Amino acid sequence: MKIVFVADNVDGEKSGGVVSTRRFIDYFKETDALTVVSTGEPEANKIVFPAFYLPFAKKQMQAMDFLFAWPNKKVLREVIREADLVHIQFPFFLGYQALKIAQEFNKPIVFGFHVQPENLMWNIGLDFDWLNAFLYRFFIRTFYNKADLVIAPSAFGKTMLEKFAIQTPVAVVSNGLPEQFKPRPCVREPEFEGKFLILMVGRLAKEKRHDLVMRAIKQSKFKDKIQLVVTGQGALRAELIDLGNTLPNPAFFEYVSQEKLISLFNTADLFIHASEIELEGMAVLEAIGCGLPALISDAEHSASAQFALNDDFLFTAGDVDSLTQKLDYWIAHEAELKAAKAQYLAKAQAYGFKACVQQAKALYTDVVQNKKTDKV
Repeated sequence: MKIVFVADNVDGEKSGGVVSTRRFIDYFKETDALTVVSTGEPEANKIVFPAFYLPFAKKQMQAMDFLFAWPNKKVLREVIREADLVHIQFPFFLGYQALKIAQEFNKPIVFGFHVQPENLMWNIGLDFDWLNAFLYRFFIRTFYNKADLVIAPSAFGKTMLEKFAIQTPVAVVSNGLPEQFKPRPCVREPEFEGKFLILMVGRLAKEKRHDLVMRAIKQSKFKDKIQLVVTGQGALRAELIDLGNTLPNPAFFEYVSQEKLISLFNTADLFIHASEIELEGMAVLEAIGCGLPALISDAEHSASAQFALNDDFLFTAGDVDSLTQKLDYWIAHEAELKAAKAQYLAKAQAYGFKACVQQAKALYTDVVQNKKTDKV
C-alpha cells in the first residue's frame, strides 16, 4: 500500500505523541511503500518542509518538543496524487493543506487523534472549559469530520470526540508497547540501595504534576526512606529541581537513554503517574510492561487510569492527601506491592506494539476498500 504519512514532527524525543508516531512510521516503512511528510532531518522516503514556531508560544512549543511544518502545496499535491491512503497525524497547518489536497484527489483519509486541547491550553496558561470545548468542536468540524476514519489511542479519546458530536467513525488503537519494555535482570544503582525507589517519567511540564508527588513525599511518614527519580526534560526543570532538593533524600533528575530507562523500570519499587492530561499514557504502559506497579491519578482529562490494576492503585487527581495515603499504604505493604508485579505485567500484554500496528493496517485496508466501493 502506498501510504503518505503527514506529521509536523517525527524526530523529537520529549513528547509521547511524537515518539509513538516515529514507532508507527518505522514499522510501516518495513511493510509498505510509506512516504513521510514532515520537518526535521532528511532520510529515505521523507519529504522535509521548513519548521516554524508561533511567535507568542515559541518557548512553550520548544518545551513541549513540538513545531509546525510550513507546507509546500505543489510538493504535497505531487506526493498525495500517487497515494493509496493519506494518514494525517496532527490538525495544524500542514495537516490542513494535506487534507484539502487529499479531498481534491478523493483519496482515503485517516486522521490520528493525538492533540488534546486541554494539553495545549495548560501549557500556555489558559485552562478554561469553554475554550477546550471550542477547540474540540473546531478540530472536529475543520479536520476530523472530513476524514474517512479517526484513530484514537484510547477509549477515553474516543469518548471525548463523541462527547463533542464527531460524525466520522472513530477506532481505538493503542500506541502499543514495544517488545523491549519487558522484565530484565537489572542491578539497582548503589546510591539507591536501601531506599524505596519511586520513578516518574515524562516531560517536566505543569500538567504532569511532579510538584504534587514531591509534596506527598514530604508529608509521608516514610519520607526518610523514599528516593524519587525523575526522567525527562521540559520548561519546569530548574523549578522542579529546586523543589526536589527540599526532600529528605533530594530527587534525582536525569534525561536517560532508553536502556537506562528500562533498567529503572526494572529496579524501581513504584511508578507514580500524577498527570492530569493524557490521551493514553505511554510512560505508564512502558512501566507496567516491565512489571513495575503504577500508582495513577484518576484525572477527568486523562486515559491513564485505564492501566491501574484496581482502585488501590488510583488516587484522587490533584489531591496531595489522597496520594500520600496511597503511597504510605504501598510502602507499608511491600510484599503485596511486589505481588502486584505479575498482575501488572499480565495487564500490559494486551497492548503489544505489533498487534496494535497490525490493527491499524487492517483499518487502513478497510478504509481503502470502502472508498473504492463508494466510487463504484
